[in-house]
Amino acid sequence: MKNTLLFLLLLSIFSAAAEKLTYDVILFGKSIGRTTIERIDKGNGEIHYKLINNSEVNILLTKKSSQMQYEIVYKEGKLFSSYAKNVKDGITEVVTTAWDGAKYIIKKGAETLQFAQQIEFSSISLYFNEPINRTKVFSERMGQLTTFVKTGSGTYECKTSNGVTNVYRYQNGKLMEIEMSKGASVFMRLIE
Repeated sequence: MKNTLLFLLLLSIFSAAAEKLTYDVILFGKSIGRTTIERIDKGNGEIHYKLINNSEVNILLTKKSSQMQYEIVYKEGKLFSSYAKNVKDGITEVVTTAWDGAKYIIKKGAETLQFAQQIEFSSISLYFNEPINRTKVFSERMGQLTTFVKTGSGTYECKTSNGVTNVYRYQNGKLMEIEMSKGASVFMRLIE
């Protein structure tokens, strides 16, 4: 009995397939942080994603920092829940999204929104899948759909409501770089 329980425990640990990506965060040619994204296949159609980002830079004697933490669950190919925490220069924003069986309940600070359409592709998906033939992507951090435009081979652009232009660059279907621009450009480059 003891050996059977040990075997089942080991089987459950090793049956979850995981994929991990790490990106260097670069500003003005200098590394200022790292972003790590994990995709864990729990089996039975359940996928968990985790994103951790820590970045810090001194600009003109001013310290700027950014930390992000995402925990996202997909079930049967649909977004089931997401938790997106963004701390920028000490100011914390949290956006949660949860499917209640008929619609998403999105909580963004004191604001509560509803979204009826089931989501099959969100911003976390961009790290693992090129958005071929997609014009809309749900942003977990903003709690809304964003518009995507293909601007070249393996290159996609998205302008967010907060004035940031994001350019995603893929090579053979793999996300190699993200350029985030609002004045200066910050790059996230895949570390291989």
